[in-house]
Amino acid sequence: MRTRIVCAVSMVLLLSLGAGALAAQPPSVVPPTGKVAGHGYAFWMQRHWQLVFGLDTSLSSSSNPCKILTAGGKQVAFLSGPFNTGTHGCTEPAGRPIYVNLVSAECDTFKGEHPGFGTSDAQLQLCSKSFYARGGAASATVDGHAIHVKALVTATGTFPVHAVSSNPIGVPAGNGRAAAYGIGLLFTGFSKGAHTIHTIATHGSAEQNITWTVNVP
Repeated sequence: MRTRIVCAVSMVLLLSLGAGALAAQPPSVVPPTGKVAGHGYAFWMQRHWQLVFGLDTSLSSSSNPCKILTAGGKQVAFLSGPFNTGTHGCTEPAGRPIYVNLVSAECDTFKGEHPGFGTSDAQLQLCSKSFYARGGAASATVDGHAIHVKALVTATGTFPVHAVSSNPIGVPAGNGRAAAYGIGLLFTGFSKGAHTIHTIATHGSAEQNITWTVNVP
């Protein structure tokens, strides 16, 4: 299992925040038990990882930071890399929900991607939680307001994945199963104007520092 510090791809980090994690979230942040397009945080983290396994990094389109996924006939914007730092902009219509993978770990059934654990559903879930807890820190703001990310820690169930050639995880092409654990940011959508999402995640000497500018015409 490799530690990957790549925005919206994979980061094995543990959130380390002080008091105040239970304070009110900014109004655009979906609450921990909330849903968009009929689904909550665990579903969108799963969809994120399925997208990653299916991302062909040999294609120029893989670097497009503005992606769209659909559930129940409703579109949800996915802001994703792969990249570690910088400012990236997307244009989205008013009210379109948005998902950003802040920091999460996954374990899967591919060789070398579940060291010390088996490949049963329960073992993959324990593996992802274990690798997430290896240490680190993460924080995020939206329009300058702190997001209390500790309240958004999520565990998925086990889900199917299809790895394409040249995927960013580095596993051979084929089918498998995976489980993920970590923090995603889910927003209800923004009003007209420019909005900023800033995320920071660190692990040892590696750091992910991304500023997203979301323009709503």
